[in-house]
Amino acid sequence: MLHHLITSKTRLRLMLKFFLNPGTEGYLRSITREFGDSTNAVRVELNRFVDQNMLTYRMEKNLKIYRANPGYEAYDDICELVQRYMNWSKLAELLHFSDTANVFIKEEVTDNHLFHFVVEEEPADFQKDQIIYTSTGQIRVYMRNTEDILEMSETWKPFFHIGRIKNTDGCLPLGK
Repeated sequence: MLHHLITSKTRLRLMLKFFLNPGTEGYLRSITREFGDSTNAVRVELNRFVDQNMLTYRMEKNLKIYRANPGYEAYDDICELVQRYMNWSKLAELLHFSDTANVFIKEEVTDNHLFHFVVEEEPADFQKDQIIYTSTGQIRVYMRNTEDILEMSETWKPFFHIGRIKNTDGCLPLGK
């Protein structure tokens, strides 16, 4: 449903990257590589988000490091909306086995515009690959090791890192 409201693919990817796990940071070139989009398209959207106060940035040498702005008036609402769209709570149920997990998103461009989770696990247990059924279809959760993740990042575009998620008491943080 969110992809029908937000028609810019780059804008939707940025919302997923920064508001699923609000501690996530990124700079222009790293985001461009992850998304497989043009530098200009990503820059324009980042500037729009900064102008609207949705994102903030800090300078680190000559890099602008972007992150979600918790001071934005609709911050909690956007986090909740994005997390519902991606069935974040269902992913938390699947990750009981791990204290921390690196989570990535793989985009499958179809009529339904699906996103899938890829979770880094050592050693990867491919029997744990799961499907989360939702009202809008299904989301696949792939369990992969570091080597497979590196290969996926080169061959699957867009393929972007959401962050290292700390699993506390069986629940992933919900952006608050």
